[in-house]
Amino acid sequence: MTTVTRDQFRIRSEVEIVHIPTGAIFSTYPYSNPDDMLRSVTTQWGRCEDKPGSAQDYARQEVGRVAAELLLEQAQRARLTRQ
Repeated sequence: MTTVTRDQFRIRSEVEIVHIPTGAIFSTYPYSNPDDMLRSVTTQWGRCEDKPGSAQDYARQEVGRVAAELLLEQAQRARLTRQ
């Protein structure tokens, strides 16, 4: 399996990021408590299975773990900015 790194993700907003190699999109709803938002994370794997050598090379669980970390960090930053 290929290692999943933080620099493989593009942050679209505080509630959406994309794993560039696979094209998987992770999104959530904004909550006042960032810990709550992890319960609503959805993933759109879409056609990433069709890309030669992409999704097969990455463990979905690992991609999801890093995506959740990044979404949580974005939510915490946004919360601090609003205070």
